[in-house]
Amino acid sequence: MPKARARSGPLYLQIADGLKEQIDELRPGARIPSEPQIARDWGVSRFTVAKAVEQLVDEGLVTRRQGSGSFVAEAPLRRSPGYLLSFTEAVEAAGHVASHRLLAFEPTPWIEGLPYAPDTELMLMDRLRLMDGKAVARHRSVLSAELLGAIGLDRAAAEHPNFSLYRHFERHGLSVASATEKLVACRAGKEDRKLLALDGDAVVVAVTRHSFTTEGTPIDAVDAIYDARRYTYEARLVRQRRQGNNLNRENHDEEIFGNRRSHLGPRLGLWNN
Repeated sequence: MPKARARSGPLYLQIADGLKEQIDELRPGARIPSEPQIARDWGVSRFTVAKAVEQLVDEGLVTRRQGSGSFVAEAPLRRSPGYLLSFTEAVEAAGHVASHRLLAFEPTPWIEGLPYAPDTELMLMDRLRLMDGKAVARHRSVLSAELLGAIGLDRAAAEHPNFSLYRHFERHGLSVASATEKLVACRAGKEDRKLLALDGDAVVVAVTRHSFTTEGTPIDAVDAIYDARRYTYEARLVRQRRQGNNLNRENHDEEIFGNRRSHLGPRLGLWNN
């Protein structure tokens, strides 16, 4: 039954809020009432209900299946930047099962912006990342060919559905100590839309992460694409104290990774390195 209309704002948002309360009591994958039923319950037009449901779709709370109805979406993959987790670790921490499908494992040229020296022989490991069997991300990792040889990482190892790059590093004595990370919202490209089953206007979160050892040696440079409906990013922000007209830098808001300087936490606007 609909809640009383005590909320302010457009009617479709009031309905969306009421549906959210129902969704909170349902499991992922559960079917929500049909749009005609919601219209009858609230005494409104189908057009208004369609806008309300579309609002829930935009917020990643509901998914639509052609000819079947609308269903409660899976919980998003949530990450906190204070902890350096691999995709597998983040998914498992959320109570889900991580797997992947290898798309490519091949030599790749050096390009500007990679943390490697220009003469480094590089390999591309391109993977479709799955959560509970559903494609939610694409990771294109660029790694040193010399490093891959040293840790025995070849196509056969990378093809295993449960392969985790960070765990493979650890089994061979390598520790990922720190990373720089950038996030940008953008429209999905044609190939990524197909892989992630996105529509033509889909927005994705593009993540660039460079990972380093304790000595500052780069061991992984990944460009990742996440379905924005299933990815959230949380940050703990600390305000700097002022000493006179100067900001106190003792909060350690900046660290040096290799030869790069990076601000901890998200930054808004364009990134200029």
